Amino acid sequence: MGASFSDITLYSKTSYQVGTPEYLEQISLENFICDFYVQMMNGYKPPKTSRITIQPAYYDTWVKPWKLGSIISIAPYYSFENFISLDKKGKYLSILNLIHGAMLELSDEYNWDRSVFENAYKEIIKSDFVFQISYPKIISKDKKSVANICIEKSDTITSAFVFLETNGLTCKFKLFEKNNAWCYDCIYLLVKHAKWKDNSIFGIKYVKGKIEIWYSLQLNEVTFIENGNKVKSLDFKKYFAFG
Repeated sequence: MGASFSDITLYSKTSYQVGTPEYLEQISLENFICDFYVQMMNGYKPPKTSRITIQPAYYDTWVKPWKLGSIISIAPYYSFENFISLDKKGKYLSILNLIHGAMLELSDEYNWDRSVFENAYKEIIKSDFVFQISYPKIISKDKKSVANICIEKSDTITSAFVFLETNGLTCKFKLFEKNNAWCYDCIYLLVKHAKWKDNSIFGIKYVKGKIEIWYSLQLNEVTFIENGNKVKSLDFKKYFAFG
């Protein structure tokens, strides 16, 4: 079995000095859209590909995409001057168009399923760049309530919410928020461990890292547990490389 598909990474041109607020903002915007695009691919793995890098700096050097093992690189045209002249939503669209154009070119080059990328683009445009993903509903043990996790992302923050349906009412509660680690965000692993603790407590129990995050309907509060002990907050970087 080949390596799983991990991410699309954009290495764009910039005149900003590394570490400055302007540089960090540009990197965050780019990673946000890259992550959004990958998630909207709905698990599709380009054949024999684990990672894609988009590197506009080599636009005048690389005649066509090239492949090293399972990593594919491509160098489309990009104008930093045009990028910095845009407002935030314009920058989102500029980045999205850059990524999408590269993916369509790669689809033609390697005979990938072009419809996956067309749909990803349409879903992001339709969302107006509001990054939300709702995960499957889980029924409580007494069959009286249903709950699921929903994540929402900004350029820099990942938030996890619980949607809980009980007694004909639907409520939304925030479980936690953390720094956005984009494609490598541990949230994508954590949501796979959502469950009911009992008929009134729902959340996440990640046994490997001994992390528990529970919302109690009766108490209307969230509890964090680390290694069996109640804590005020969780440091996700203790358990995940990118937090």
